[in-house]
Amino acid sequence: MAEALFRHLATSESKLANIAVGSAGTIAMNGNLPNADSVEALRCGCGLQMVTHRARRLSRHVTADLVLTMDRETARDAKAMCPGDHIEMLGDYAGTGEEVVDPYGASRRRHRDTLAQIERLVPLAVARLVDDAVSAPPEFVRHRELPPTP
Repeated sequence: MAEALFRHLATSESKLANIAVGSAGTIAMNGNLPNADSVEALRCGCGLQMVTHRARRLSRHVTADLVLTMDRETARDAKAMCPGDHIEMLGDYAGTGEEVVDPYGASRRRHRDTLAQIERLVPLAVARLVDDAVSAPPEFVRHRELPPTP
């Protein structure tokens, strides 16, 4: 959900025209489809689709200028997997310090609640990225996030 919303908001910012947004998880199974409740929450809540999304596992072979995680445990795991990358929790990057609870396997309501939290945090993160891009050379924003999923 965060990837789709992040991509949607970033495309409306001219300073982020060259950004690549992607998603990868520390325990993801490559190729898995997104959870149906997440797809439905995103479609109903934001009017966005995740039809081409497939799960992908984070590895040291993924190159990114910035990796945003949903919670502290994932940030810790990602830092262990990719020690040279800039890895930060979305809530910290957005300035709230909030952790986003993974709704996988939870109720539809939990998926909607998670989407509401993501809808608050992602615009703050995009705004910070825009601010960072203003003071950085164009190369800075070329691969700010994980490359898009195939």
